[in-house]
Amino acid sequence: MRLELNIFHIMDIQFGEKSSLSNGVLFINPRELKELLLQDKNFTNVDIELAHPGEKCRIVKVLDVIEPRAKISEGAEDFPGVVGGQVCVGEGETSVLRGAAIVLSDYREIRELGTSGDPNGEIIDMDGPGAEISIFGKTHNLVLLATPSNRTSTQKYMASLKIAGLKTASYLGRLVKNLFPDEKEIYELPPLTEITSGKEKLPRIVYIFQILSLQFEPIPGEPVLYGKNVSDIVPTLIHPNEVLDGALTSPFPALNLQTYHIQNHPIIKELYKRHGKELLFIGVILTIAPNNVTDIERVSNIASGMAKYILGADGAILTKAGGGAPELTMARTAQRCEQLGIKTAIAMVHMGADISDAKYGATTIFSMPEVDAIVSMGIPFMELKLPPVNRIIGRPNLDFETPSITGEITRAIRWIKGSQCQIGTTRLKAVRY
Repeated sequence: MRLELNIFHIMDIQFGEKSSLSNGVLFINPRELKELLLQDKNFTNVDIELAHPGEKCRIVKVLDVIEPRAKISEGAEDFPGVVGGQVCVGEGETSVLRGAAIVLSDYREIRELGTSGDPNGEIIDMDGPGAEISIFGKTHNLVLLATPSNRTSTQKYMASLKIAGLKTASYLGRLVKNLFPDEKEIYELPPLTEITSGKEKLPRIVYIFQILSLQFEPIPGEPVLYGKNVSDIVPTLIHPNEVLDGALTSPFPALNLQTYHIQNHPIIKELYKRHGKELLFIGVILTIAPNNVTDIERVSNIASGMAKYILGADGAILTKAGGGAPELTMARTAQRCEQLGIKTAIAMVHMGADISDAKYGATTIFSMPEVDAIVSMGIPFMELKLPPVNRIIGRPNLDFETPSITGEITRAIRWIKGSQCQIGTTRLKAVRY
Protein backbone atom coordinates (compact mmCIF):
# COMPACT_ATOMS: atom_id res chain seq x y z
CA MET A 1 0.00 0.00 0.00
CA ARG A 2 1.19 3.49 -0.86
CA LEU A 3 -0.56 6.43 0.77
CA GLU A 4 0.17 10.01 -0.29
CA LEU A 5 -1.00 12.74 2.06
CA ASN A 6 -1.32 16.11 0.31
CA ILE A 7 -0.75 18.60 3.12
CA PHE A 8 -2.32 22.07 2.98
CA HIS A 9 -1.22 24.43 5.76
CA ILE A 10 -4.17 26.32 7.23
CA MET A 11 -3.22 29.70 8.67
CA ASP A 12 -6.74 30.96 9.41
CA ILE A 13 -10.42 29.99 9.21
CA GLN A 14 -13.14 32.51 8.37
CA PHE A 15 -16.81 32.44 7.44
CA GLY A 16 -17.49 33.44 3.83
CA GLU A 17 -19.98 33.32 0.99
CA LYS A 18 -18.19 30.42 -0.66
CA SER A 19 -16.36 27.54 0.97
CA SER A 20 -12.81 27.53 -0.40
CA LEU A 21 -9.11 27.73 0.43
CA SER A 22 -7.11 30.79 -0.63
CA ASN A 23 -3.55 31.69 0.45
CA GLY A 24 -3.76 29.54 3.56
CA VAL A 25 -7.14 30.94 4.63
CA LEU A 26 -9.99 28.44 4.82
CA PHE A 27 -13.34 30.09 4.06
CA ILE A 28 -16.49 28.29 5.17
CA ASN A 29 -20.07 28.95 4.15
CA PRO A 30 -21.82 28.12 7.44
CA ARG A 31 -25.27 27.94 5.85
CA GLU A 32 -24.14 25.32 3.35
CA LEU A 33 -22.42 23.22 6.01
CA LYS A 34 -25.39 23.52 8.34
CA GLU A 35 -27.76 22.27 5.64
CA LEU A 36 -25.54 19.23 5.13
CA LEU A 37 -25.49 18.36 8.83
CA LEU A 38 -29.21 18.94 9.39
CA GLN A 39 -29.98 16.09 7.02
CA ASP A 40 -29.65 14.06 10.24
CA LYS A 41 -33.05 14.27 11.92
CA ASN A 42 -31.51 13.57 15.32
CA PHE A 43 -30.60 17.29 15.32
CA THR A 44 -32.98 20.24 15.46
CA ASN A 45 -30.21 22.76 14.96
CA VAL A 46 -26.45 22.94 14.42
CA ASP A 47 -24.50 26.05 15.36
CA ILE A 48 -20.97 26.51 14.05
CA GLU A 49 -18.36 28.50 15.96
CA LEU A 50 -14.74 29.32 15.20
CA ALA A 51 -11.92 29.44 17.74
CA HIS A 52 -8.40 30.64 16.96
CA PRO A 53 -5.03 30.42 18.72
CA GLY A 54 -4.51 33.40 21.01
CA GLU A 55 -8.22 34.12 21.39
CA LYS A 56 -9.42 34.35 24.99
CA CYS A 57 -12.07 31.69 24.65
CA ARG A 58 -12.78 28.29 26.16
CA ILE A 59 -14.48 25.34 24.45
CA VAL A 60 -16.35 23.15 26.95
CA LYS A 61 -17.67 19.58 26.99
CA VAL A 62 -15.36 18.48 24.18
CA LEU A 63 -16.00 14.91 23.05
CA ASP A 64 -13.69 14.44 20.06
CA VAL A 65 -11.44 16.31 17.65
CA ILE A 66 -11.06 15.41 13.96
CA GLU A 67 -8.64 16.65 11.28
CA PRO A 68 -10.30 17.67 7.98
CA ARG A 69 -9.42 15.15 5.27
CA ALA A 70 -10.78 13.76 2.01
CA LYS A 71 -9.73 11.18 -0.55
CA ILE A 72 -9.02 12.54 -4.01
CA SER A 73 -8.13 9.33 -5.85
CA GLU A 74 -10.68 8.08 -8.36
CA GLY A 75 -13.09 5.58 -6.84
CA ALA A 76 -11.95 6.31 -3.29
CA GLU A 77 -14.33 6.98 -0.39
CA ASP A 78 -14.02 9.21 2.67
CA PHE A 79 -14.38 7.52 6.06
CA PRO A 80 -15.81 4.29 4.59
CA GLY A 81 -18.95 2.96 6.19
CA VAL A 82 -19.84 6.44 7.44
CA VAL A 83 -19.46 9.17 4.82
CA GLY A 84 -18.54 6.89 1.93
CA GLY A 85 -19.23 3.33 0.86
CA GLN A 86 -17.43 0.23 2.05
CA VAL A 87 -14.02 0.27 0.40
CA CYS A 88 -10.54 -0.31 1.75
CA VAL A 89 -8.59 2.87 2.49
CA GLY A 90 -4.86 3.35 2.94
CA GLU A 91 -3.70 3.92 -0.62
CA GLY A 92 -3.93 6.66 -3.20
CA GLU A 93 -4.04 10.37 -2.41
CA THR A 94 -5.69 12.10 0.53
CA SER A 95 -6.00 15.84 1.13
CA VAL A 96 -5.15 17.00 4.66
CA LEU A 97 -5.94 20.46 6.07
CA ARG A 98 -3.09 20.69 8.56
CA GLY A 99 -3.59 23.34 11.22
CA ALA A 100 -7.39 23.04 11.18
CA ALA A 101 -9.51 20.87 13.46
CA ILE A 102 -13.17 20.00 13.91
CA VAL A 103 -14.21 20.00 17.56
CA LEU A 104 -17.29 18.08 18.70
CA SER A 105 -18.93 19.58 21.79
CA ASP A 106 -21.71 17.91 23.77
CA TYR A 107 -24.49 20.49 23.41
CA ARG A 108 -27.13 18.68 25.45
CA GLU A 109 -28.68 20.14 28.58
CA ILE A 110 -27.55 17.57 31.12
CA ARG A 111 -27.55 17.37 34.89
CA GLU A 112 -24.99 14.67 35.43
CA LEU A 113 -21.24 14.41 35.66
CA GLY A 114 -19.44 13.35 32.51
CA THR A 115 -16.98 10.49 32.36
CA SER A 116 -14.22 12.92 33.28
CA GLY A 117 -15.85 13.58 36.64
CA ASP A 118 -16.11 17.29 35.84
CA PRO A 119 -19.50 18.92 35.15
CA ASN A 120 -18.17 20.72 32.08
CA GLY A 121 -16.22 17.78 30.73
CA GLU A 122 -12.96 18.23 28.89
CA ILE A 123 -12.09 21.72 27.72
CA ILE A 124 -9.86 23.48 25.20
CA ASP A 125 -8.44 26.91 26.04
CA MET A 126 -7.21 28.95 23.10
CA ASP A 127 -4.97 31.21 25.18
CA GLY A 128 -2.86 30.97 28.32
CA PRO A 129 -1.24 27.92 29.94
CA GLY A 130 -4.08 25.61 28.87
CA ALA A 131 -3.40 26.45 25.23
CA GLU A 132 0.33 25.99 25.72
CA ILE A 133 0.05 22.36 26.82
CA SER A 134 -2.69 21.32 24.36
CA ILE A 135 -2.07 20.64 20.68
CA PHE A 136 -5.63 21.88 20.06
CA GLY A 137 -4.79 25.27 21.52
CA LYS A 138 -2.60 25.74 18.45
CA THR A 139 -5.09 24.68 15.77
CA HIS A 140 -7.78 26.76 14.10
CA ASN A 141 -10.91 25.08 15.38
CA LEU A 142 -14.36 24.73 13.86
CA VAL A 143 -16.72 23.76 16.68
CA LEU A 144 -19.96 21.88 16.02
CA LEU A 145 -22.77 22.59 18.50
CA ALA A 146 -25.61 20.24 17.60
CA THR A 147 -28.93 20.44 19.46
CA PRO A 148 -30.63 17.04 19.77
CA SER A 149 -34.31 16.55 19.01
CA ASN A 150 -36.60 15.74 21.94
CA ARG A 151 -36.91 12.12 20.83
CA THR A 152 -33.19 11.54 20.35
CA SER A 153 -31.57 9.30 22.95
CA THR A 154 -28.12 10.01 24.35
CA GLN A 155 -26.65 7.10 22.39
CA LYS A 156 -28.21 8.21 19.10
CA TYR A 157 -27.04 11.77 19.72
CA MET A 158 -23.46 10.67 20.35
CA ALA A 159 -23.36 8.50 17.24
CA SER A 160 -24.89 11.26 15.11
CA LEU A 161 -22.43 13.81 16.47
CA LYS A 162 -19.48 11.61 15.46
CA ILE A 163 -20.98 11.18 11.98
CA ALA A 164 -21.48 14.96 11.72
CA GLY A 165 -17.81 15.50 12.53
CA LEU A 166 -16.70 13.05 9.86
CA LYS A 167 -19.06 14.61 7.29
CA THR A 168 -17.56 18.01 8.10
CA ALA A 169 -14.02 16.64 7.76
CA SER A 170 -14.87 15.28 4.32
CA TYR A 171 -16.70 18.47 3.26
CA LEU A 172 -13.69 20.63 4.13
CA GLY A 173 -11.14 18.20 2.73
CA ARG A 174 -12.84 18.17 -0.65
CA LEU A 175 -12.45 21.94 -1.02
CA VAL A 176 -8.80 21.53 -2.03
CA LYS A 177 -9.24 18.64 -4.46
CA ASN A 178 -7.89 20.59 -7.46
CA LEU A 179 -5.21 22.59 -5.63
CA PHE A 180 -1.48 21.92 -5.29
CA PRO A 181 -0.42 20.96 -1.75
CA ASP A 182 2.19 22.73 0.32
CA GLU A 183 3.94 19.43 0.97
CA LYS A 184 3.51 15.67 0.70
CA GLU A 185 3.89 12.82 3.15
CA ILE A 186 4.27 9.31 1.74
CA TYR A 187 3.66 6.09 3.65
CA GLU A 188 4.39 2.89 1.77
CA LEU A 189 4.50 -0.65 3.09
CA PRO A 190 4.39 -3.66 0.73
CA PRO A 191 2.81 -7.04 1.47
CA LEU A 192 4.40 -9.02 4.30
CA THR A 193 6.03 -11.45 1.88
CA GLU A 194 8.00 -8.57 0.35
CA ILE A 195 8.86 -6.61 3.48
CA THR A 196 11.73 -8.84 4.61
CA SER A 197 13.27 -9.44 1.20
CA GLY A 198 16.99 -8.71 1.48
CA LYS A 199 16.61 -7.37 5.03
CA GLU A 200 16.23 -10.57 7.01
CA LYS A 201 18.64 -9.39 9.72
CA LEU A 202 16.43 -6.49 10.81
CA PRO A 203 14.00 -7.15 13.69
CA ARG A 204 10.33 -7.53 12.72
CA ILE A 205 8.19 -5.16 14.81
CA VAL A 206 4.41 -5.22 15.22
CA TYR A 207 2.31 -2.55 16.91
CA ILE A 208 -0.52 -3.81 19.16
CA PHE A 209 -2.98 -0.92 19.34
CA GLN A 210 -5.73 -1.08 21.96
CA ILE A 211 -8.62 1.09 20.77
CA LEU A 212 -11.55 0.55 23.15
CA SER A 213 -12.24 -0.16 26.82
CA LEU A 214 -15.36 -2.07 27.79
CA GLN A 215 -15.28 -0.32 31.17
CA PHE A 216 -17.76 2.01 29.48
CA GLU A 217 -20.81 0.87 27.57
CA PRO A 218 -20.11 1.10 23.82
CA ILE A 219 -22.49 3.30 21.86
CA PRO A 220 -24.66 1.35 19.39
CA GLY A 221 -24.28 2.75 15.90
CA GLU A 222 -21.10 4.68 16.66
CA PRO A 223 -18.73 4.37 13.70
CA VAL A 224 -15.32 3.20 14.91
CA LEU A 225 -13.77 0.68 12.48
CA TYR A 226 -14.99 0.98 8.89
CA GLY A 227 -18.22 2.45 10.20
CA LYS A 228 -19.00 -0.20 12.80
CA ASN A 229 -18.83 -0.57 16.57
CA VAL A 230 -15.89 -2.70 17.77
CA SER A 231 -17.15 -3.91 21.16
CA ASP A 232 -17.12 -7.57 20.09
CA ILE A 233 -14.08 -7.75 17.83
CA VAL A 234 -11.25 -10.18 18.39
CA PRO A 235 -7.69 -8.91 17.77
CA THR A 236 -7.64 -7.78 14.15
CA LEU A 237 -4.68 -7.37 11.80
CA ILE A 238 -4.76 -4.15 9.80
CA HIS A 239 -2.37 -2.25 7.53
CA PRO A 240 -0.96 0.88 9.25
CA ASN A 241 -2.06 3.02 6.30
CA GLU A 242 -5.69 2.14 7.03
CA VAL A 243 -5.28 3.61 10.52
CA LEU A 244 -3.87 6.84 9.11
CA ASP A 245 -6.45 7.12 6.33
CA GLY A 246 -9.86 7.13 7.98
CA ALA A 247 -10.66 3.47 8.65
CA LEU A 248 -10.57 4.08 12.40
CA THR A 249 -12.03 6.73 14.71
CA SER A 250 -11.78 7.13 18.45
CA PRO A 251 -14.79 5.68 20.29
CA PHE A 252 -16.58 7.65 23.01
CA PRO A 253 -15.62 8.28 25.73
CA ALA A 254 -12.21 9.03 24.27
CA LEU A 255 -9.90 8.94 27.29
CA ASN A 256 -6.83 10.86 26.13
CA LEU A 257 -7.25 9.56 22.58
CA GLN A 258 -8.96 11.58 19.87
CA THR A 259 -9.62 10.77 16.21
CA TYR A 260 -7.15 13.56 15.36
CA HIS A 261 -4.44 11.61 17.21
CA ILE A 262 -5.26 8.42 15.31
CA GLN A 263 -5.12 10.25 11.96
CA ASN A 264 -1.64 11.49 12.91
CA HIS A 265 -0.56 8.42 14.89
CA PRO A 266 2.94 9.21 16.24
CA ILE A 267 3.98 5.60 16.89
CA ILE A 268 2.99 4.46 13.42
CA LYS A 269 4.78 7.45 11.89
CA GLU A 270 7.93 6.73 13.92
CA LEU A 271 7.91 3.07 12.90
CA TYR A 272 7.67 4.18 9.28
CA LYS A 273 10.69 6.47 9.74
CA ARG A 274 12.77 3.55 11.01
CA HIS A 275 11.38 0.94 8.63
CA GLY A 276 14.05 -0.67 6.48
CA LYS A 277 16.83 1.02 8.47
CA GLU A 278 16.60 -0.13 12.09
CA LEU A 279 13.58 -2.43 11.90
CA LEU A 280 10.89 -3.93 9.71
CA PHE A 281 7.39 -2.64 10.40
CA ILE A 282 5.16 -5.67 9.81
CA GLY A 283 1.69 -4.42 10.73
CA VAL A 284 -0.83 -3.30 13.34
CA ILE A 285 -3.01 -5.51 15.53
CA LEU A 286 -6.14 -3.79 16.85
CA THR A 287 -7.40 -4.97 20.24
CA ILE A 288 -9.91 -3.96 22.90
CA ALA A 289 -9.82 -4.08 26.71
CA PRO A 290 -12.46 -6.44 28.13
CA ASN A 291 -13.96 -6.03 31.60
CA ASN A 292 -13.45 -9.59 32.87
CA VAL A 293 -10.50 -11.92 33.39
CA THR A 294 -11.65 -14.60 30.95
CA ASP A 295 -11.90 -12.21 28.03
CA ILE A 296 -8.63 -10.49 28.96
CA GLU A 297 -6.94 -13.89 28.60
CA ARG A 298 -8.76 -14.46 25.30
CA VAL A 299 -7.62 -11.14 23.84
CA SER A 300 -4.06 -11.54 25.12
CA ASN A 301 -3.67 -15.06 23.73
CA ILE A 302 -5.11 -14.24 20.30
CA ALA A 303 -3.06 -11.04 19.88
CA SER A 304 0.22 -12.58 21.03
CA GLY A 305 -0.37 -15.71 18.94
CA MET A 306 -1.09 -13.60 15.88
CA ALA A 307 2.12 -11.64 16.43
CA LYS A 308 4.20 -14.81 16.88
CA TYR A 309 2.75 -17.40 14.53
CA ILE A 310 1.27 -15.32 11.71
CA LEU A 311 3.56 -12.29 11.56
CA GLY A 312 6.71 -13.85 13.00
CA ALA A 313 7.36 -10.77 15.11
CA ASP A 314 10.62 -10.28 16.99
CA GLY A 315 9.32 -7.28 18.90
CA ALA A 316 6.05 -5.57 19.77
CA ILE A 317 5.03 -2.09 20.90
CA LEU A 318 1.81 -1.85 22.91
CA THR A 319 -0.45 1.02 24.01
CA LYS A 320 -3.75 1.17 25.88
CA ALA A 321 -7.09 2.97 25.78
CA GLY A 322 -7.56 4.07 29.38
CA GLY A 323 -6.78 2.94 32.91
CA GLY A 324 -7.63 -0.12 34.97
CA ALA A 325 -8.76 -2.97 32.70
CA PRO A 326 -6.99 -1.46 29.65
CA GLU A 327 -3.71 -1.35 31.56
CA LEU A 328 -4.08 -4.94 32.75
CA THR A 329 -5.01 -6.16 29.26
CA MET A 330 -2.04 -4.38 27.70
CA ALA A 331 0.34 -5.76 30.33
CA ARG A 332 -1.01 -9.30 30.06
CA THR A 333 -0.70 -9.18 26.27
CA ALA A 334 2.90 -7.98 26.62
CA GLN A 335 3.60 -10.77 29.11
CA ARG A 336 2.21 -13.40 26.73
CA CYS A 337 4.34 -11.96 23.91
CA GLU A 338 7.44 -12.16 26.09
CA GLN A 339 6.63 -15.77 26.98
CA LEU A 340 6.48 -16.53 23.26
CA GLY A 341 9.90 -14.93 22.70
CA ILE A 342 8.70 -11.54 21.44
CA LYS A 343 10.45 -8.59 23.09
CA THR A 344 8.01 -5.87 24.11
CA ALA A 345 7.89 -2.20 25.01
CA ILE A 346 4.78 -0.49 26.32
CA ALA A 347 3.95 3.22 26.32
CA MET A 348 1.40 4.48 28.81
CA VAL A 349 -0.20 7.38 30.61
CA HIS A 350 -0.30 6.45 34.30
CA MET A 351 -4.06 6.57 34.87
CA GLY A 352 -4.20 4.40 37.98
CA ALA A 353 -1.55 5.82 40.29
CA ASP A 354 -1.32 9.20 41.99
CA ILE A 355 2.44 9.53 42.17
CA SER A 356 2.16 13.07 43.52
CA ASP A 357 1.72 11.39 46.91
CA ALA A 358 4.95 9.76 48.09
CA LYS A 359 3.10 7.01 49.95
CA TYR A 360 2.19 5.41 46.63
CA GLY A 361 5.31 3.53 45.55
CA ALA A 362 3.98 1.87 42.38
CA THR A 363 3.16 3.77 39.21
CA THR A 364 1.40 0.84 37.54
CA ILE A 365 -1.40 -1.47 38.64
CA PHE A 366 0.42 -4.56 37.37
CA SER A 367 3.57 -6.36 38.42
CA MET A 368 4.91 -8.73 35.78
CA PRO A 369 8.67 -9.41 35.70
CA GLU A 370 8.65 -9.95 31.94
CA VAL A 371 7.15 -6.52 31.27
CA ASP A 372 10.14 -4.35 32.07
CA ALA A 373 10.40 -1.85 29.20
CA ILE A 374 7.94 0.98 29.85
CA VAL A 375 7.80 4.43 28.29
CA SER A 376 6.02 6.78 30.67
CA MET A 377 3.87 9.52 29.18
CA GLY A 378 3.18 11.12 32.54
CA ILE A 379 0.25 11.27 34.91
CA PRO A 380 -3.05 13.09 34.26
CA PHE A 381 -3.55 14.47 37.77
CA MET A 382 -1.26 17.52 37.75
CA GLU A 383 -3.37 20.66 38.21
CA LEU A 384 -3.11 23.84 36.19
CA LYS A 385 -4.59 27.26 36.95
CA LEU A 386 -6.36 28.66 33.90
CA PRO A 387 -7.01 32.43 33.61
CA PRO A 388 -10.42 33.98 32.84
CA VAL A 389 -11.70 34.05 29.26
CA ASN A 390 -13.99 36.40 27.35
CA ARG A 391 -16.06 33.79 25.55
CA ILE A 392 -17.37 30.29 26.13
CA ILE A 393 -18.09 27.97 23.21
CA GLY A 394 -20.50 25.22 24.10
CA ARG A 395 -23.25 24.71 26.67
CA PRO A 396 -21.81 24.74 30.21
CA ASN A 397 -23.51 22.78 32.97
CA LEU A 398 -24.21 25.40 35.62
CA ASP A 399 -26.33 23.32 37.99
CA PHE A 400 -23.30 22.25 39.99
CA GLU A 401 -21.60 24.11 42.80
CA THR A 402 -18.68 25.15 40.64
CA PRO A 403 -17.10 28.53 39.85
CA SER A 404 -18.12 30.33 36.70
CA ILE A 405 -16.58 28.56 33.73
CA THR A 406 -15.57 31.95 32.26
CA GLY A 407 -13.52 32.90 35.30
CA GLU A 408 -10.25 31.60 36.64
CA ILE A 409 -10.49 27.85 37.14
CA THR A 410 -8.14 25.08 38.24
CA ARG A 411 -8.19 21.85 36.27
CA ALA A 412 -6.20 18.64 36.27
CA ILE A 413 -4.54 18.24 32.89
CA ARG A 414 -6.71 15.17 32.21
CA TRP A 415 -9.57 17.62 31.61
CA ILE A 416 -7.59 19.71 29.11
CA LYS A 417 -8.20 18.10 25.73
CA GLY A 418 -5.01 17.50 23.79
CA SER A 419 -2.62 17.87 26.73
CA GLN A 420 -1.90 14.15 27.00
CA CYS A 421 -2.51 11.19 24.75
CA GLN A 422 -2.52 7.42 25.16
CA ILE A 423 -0.40 7.05 22.01
CA GLY A 424 2.08 9.84 22.64
CA THR A 425 0.81 13.01 20.95
CA THR A 426 1.64 15.73 23.46
CA ARG A 427 3.44 19.02 23.96
CA LEU A 428 4.68 17.85 27.38
CA LYS A 429 8.05 16.26 28.05
CA ALA A 430 9.74 14.55 30.96
CA VAL A 431 12.14 16.58 33.09
CA ARG A 432 14.45 15.25 35.80
CA TYR A 433 14.75 17.59 38.80
